[in-house]
Amino acid sequence: MLKKMYKMTDNGIKAVYKASLLLALFELFCFSAIFPIMKALEAMFDNLSNFTTDGGFSAASVPSATTFTAFEILKYILIGVIILIFIYLSYRWMYSVKYTSVGKENQHLRMDVADKFRRLPQKYLLHRDLSDLTSAVMDDITTIEGVYANGLVDFLGGLFFALAALIILAFVNWKLTLCLAAVLPLAIGSVALSKIVSGKTHQKNRNLRLLFSERLQEFFDNIKILKFSNQIEDYQKDIFKTAKHLVPRLLLFEFLAGSCVSLAYNVLRLGLVFVIAEGAVLLANGSISPLVFLFFVLAAPRIYEPLSEATEYLGTVIASTVAAKRICEIVDYPEMAGEDGTDDIKNYDITFENVEFSYNQNDKHKVLDGVSFTAKQGEYTALCGPSGSGKSTICRLAARFFDIQSGKIFIGKKDISKINPEKLFSLFSIVFQDVTLFNDTIYNNILIGNKNATREQVLEAAHLAQCDSFIEKLPNGIETVIGENGHTLSGGERQRLSIARAFLKDAPIILLDESTASLDPETETKIQSAIEKLTQGKTVLMIAHRLRSIVNCDKILVLDGGKIIGNDTHDRLIENCAQYKKLYDLQTETANITLK
Repeated sequence: MLKKMYKMTDNGIKAVYKASLLLALFELFCFSAIFPIMKALEAMFDNLSNFTTDGGFSAASVPSATTFTAFEILKYILIGVIILIFIYLSYRWMYSVKYTSVGKENQHLRMDVADKFRRLPQKYLLHRDLSDLTSAVMDDITTIEGVYANGLVDFLGGLFFALAALIILAFVNWKLTLCLAAVLPLAIGSVALSKIVSGKTHQKNRNLRLLFSERLQEFFDNIKILKFSNQIEDYQKDIFKTAKHLVPRLLLFEFLAGSCVSLAYNVLRLGLVFVIAEGAVLLANGSISPLVFLFFVLAAPRIYEPLSEATEYLGTVIASTVAAKRICEIVDYPEMAGEDGTDDIKNYDITFENVEFSYNQNDKHKVLDGVSFTAKQGEYTALCGPSGSGKSTICRLAARFFDIQSGKIFIGKKDISKINPEKLFSLFSIVFQDVTLFNDTIYNNILIGNKNATREQVLEAAHLAQCDSFIEKLPNGIETVIGENGHTLSGGERQRLSIARAFLKDAPIILLDESTASLDPETETKIQSAIEKLTQGKTVLMIAHRLRSIVNCDKILVLDGGKIIGNDTHDRLIENCAQYKKLYDLQTETANITLK
């Protein structure tokens, strides 16, 4: 159950049970300290009875009795010291096992989740907000880590100790032991009730906290736009409104969960009342000695103390199931199939055969509907058409960011659905329409294209992508840190760094998604020349809304409504494709418009 719920390793589960048993052993040693005390008292009472004979003291018996009593006391003191040593050793061992295993399990879980994100299909990430994923990695794993560290071990340890202590006490007096044990099912049931009472509230609170995080992140991401549009105050009010709804619900959850735990505490205390009541009856009947009665009165709180902690941690374990469920959802999400490599691919032609695709499988609207074409190696295949026609989707499907619903996609003659996704990615250099840069140096941002590249190769890629002109102006040149997502650079400069990455990777297939969208005409001409030089003999799929940049391509695909309505060269499309001619004429007219 632990392995399935918390994704623990076999070694981690063994460590939890081992630490729980050691904690139970520690509690038993603490509990056993009562025995020498009671035995010492019993020895003193027995020997004091020898001090009198027929109602008077016997002078001859006093020294031996006193010596014997002192010997008994010394013996039990020695036993107490030995018990203290075992208490220390068992706790130290338990502490070491528990927190060593916690560290390993926490590392294992975080690495598993991080590795899973690397292998998750884009379809999963597309429907998840960034704050949701961040919350899962940070908050949910931290919650589970707390359960690893305290919840599971203390809960199981408390149960193991209670079971062992009750078995021992049953040999002393089974009736009083039954009084102690009678309240345990009620206490555990009270805590388990919190799952029913506060479970839905906890889930709603989790969703509300997530909404609050999303709104807050959206606020910071768009604060400039909100300021310029004079909407920042209204947006802040919406965030405050969400926070006001969240706080009462958090208090409600704490009240409901705390009430159940408090009820369990009080139920456990009733056990002591039962022991005193039953013990008084047995004592009056002469069924037990005063020392046995006193022993159970002292033992009851000692048993209930770790059980009280166990019930509290049971509440923590129950509350953690929401976080565990979210983590399991990520770890168990099906990955893209495919185990084959790419070594047997002889050429890098990209072939679509009657491909149909929707981003949502339940959506009747098809982004691509019956698309078939071949982008040959050594040729430039351009994609054009109005926004939403499926151009970017074709590029992403070629690299298998998503799996198609129908049809086939081949590289060479190999179905990409049978290729390991990460090995397939190694065949592609991609320049996205939206550039993503890291808060690092320009050098390291380009190096992402090929981590094994030499410094000379990085500098050459930067040169070919026309990055020299702005790198030279920076204070530390190529070693300048460019800030989060490269916010210190212009749009064109960021685009050129993305192109430099593609040049550095030097993959056999290049996808250019609006690669020159943010460049001025002079730089665009230089980039086109560099692309032509570096893509010789490779398969190139390129997207451009500005049709003049693709007029020299070997093949141009014209898309509209997810279908290919034209597939030919520029000149032939002008003659035979009315939609393409219309787009081209409109752009030509727009280019000739001058503002007065």
